[in-house]
Amino acid sequence: MVKISGIVGSVNEHSVSRKVLQKTEKYFSDEVTLEEIEYTQVPLFSVNNEYPAPDAVVKVREAIKESDGLIFIVPEYNLSFSGVLKNLIDWISRPEIMGDPKPILDKPILVISTSAGISGGMVAQEEVRSILNYLGASLLSQPRVSFANVYSLLDERQHLTLDPASAGYLKDTVEAFEQFVNHFHTK
Repeated sequence: MVKISGIVGSVNEHSVSRKVLQKTEKYFSDEVTLEEIEYTQVPLFSVNNEYPAPDAVVKVREAIKESDGLIFIVPEYNLSFSGVLKNLIDWISRPEIMGDPKPILDKPILVISTSAGISGGMVAQEEVRSILNYLGASLLSQPRVSFANVYSLLDERQHLTLDPASAGYLKDTVEAFEQFVNHFHTK
């Protein structure tokens, strides 16, 4: 089995970005499990409490290490990404013990963005991709997927509904990511 973990850049339990992560599960094969990494208890990053890391941070790092790949769902906030996601990235950019590798080093990663506006969150996606690339993660370069006007994709019951073209594009991206992860998983 291949284990994929999702990181949603919003702590809102009803976040549309969370619904996008949940929708990706539909397109993975039966050989993949998908779990969201919960990080609401992760404190603000500070060198004052970096070593030893707080339990919530240790838990996130362990979840990342146990995963074969990660999906970041990045909601756009003011033409950037959320502060809670930046804080989490700051924590996972650091090793558990000085001198150890970072938990996301060489980890296969897919980044998907969402936006209430027309940009689809591509600016936020590029910022996150740039940081993760700098940290040594292995990012799926193509295809890339983003969802513009994301709230218009919710039906009257607040379920995420995708038109056939968007669903097809998400399916193609998730399938490409699964192949990308399998490449690393079989090394």
